[in-house]
Amino acid sequence: MRMKAAVIKDWGKPLSIEEVPKPEPGPGEVLVRIRASGVCHTDLHQWKGDWPAVKLPMEKHGVRILGHEGVGVVEEVGLGVTRVRKGDRVGVPWMNYWCGSCEYCLSGYPHWCPHAKYTSVHVNGTHAEYAVIHERTVPVIPKEIEDVEAAPLMCAGVTAYGAIRKLITEVKLPPGKPIAIIGAAGGLGHYAVQIAKAFGYVVIGIDIGEERIKFVERLGADYAIDVSNAEKFVKEKFGGVYASVVFTPKINGYELGLRLLKTLGVLVAVGIPDVKEGALQLYPLTIIGMGFRILGSSVGVTHEFEELFNLVLNKKVKGHITRVADLSEINNVFQDLEKGRIVGRAVLRI
Repeated sequence: MRMKAAVIKDWGKPLSIEEVPKPEPGPGEVLVRIRASGVCHTDLHQWKGDWPAVKLPMEKHGVRILGHEGVGVVEEVGLGVTRVRKGDRVGVPWMNYWCGSCEYCLSGYPHWCPHAKYTSVHVNGTHAEYAVIHERTVPVIPKEIEDVEAAPLMCAGVTAYGAIRKLITEVKLPPGKPIAIIGAAGGLGHYAVQIAKAFGYVVIGIDIGEERIKFVERLGADYAIDVSNAEKFVKEKFGGVYASVVFTPKINGYELGLRLLKTLGVLVAVGIPDVKEGALQLYPLTIIGMGFRILGSSVGVTHEFEELFNLVLNKKVKGHITRVADLSEINNVFQDLEKGRIVGRAVLRI
């Protein structure tokens, strides 16, 4: 049996729409007939081979199909599957498998499981008619959330949710405190603005350009500020923020986030800059003298999906999806995303 998929033939070159072998579910896995697949900025970096730590396992495992924001219906279940059944509508997110028995999984942090497998890195992705995922990691999607709306929740939505959630679970930052969201109009940032408002924070949404700032205002941010004015505004209005959550994949976004922090502030790192931008310069004395904390936040896991879905169902969070295209248009979508012509999210119908 074969399926249609968008395939990497060479790094950074146009994807090829081809007929390739249809995957089969192994023990504990389910086969999902994909109906919608979100396009993430990470797809671009993978496609171009920008990140060696991702490119190497892709080459090792023969992965040439991108996509990790899939939504579809379970068509087959592998041996031993009990959590989902044929006909269930589920998601295929970045986290495709975790072991469930290591110290990280058992302490509630399967994001860092050393045995984890990632969709589109260790396992072929969702820009295809079918994808496979382990039942442990598969989120079941409420029927009220449509395919196109649900797809970006699989990465952008849950990654934003996980990052803001850590302000409560890890940082113990109470509602009512001012926080900065840097890259607030982006695919992840626009979810984060809404989630942070739902959690009760005073949200300063920072981005660049009039169009994007007006978009941040419409999302409900308390303050929507252009990056050129952000430092002056934050220092004069609040004396600094308690947390900077950085979604932009730019080193200068991280530098701004640090400058905005109050004493004992926390920098939450989400966006991943190209390695060619170099490293973030940070002197130990700055960390010691100001008591700064730096917290990495990576995607989301099963229980976080359930919490995010509840926010969507209660109309606290809504994805801004500006482009819906066929799989055959994927190269055009990639070009538009790379050139910054897509505000919000793009989704492919499969």
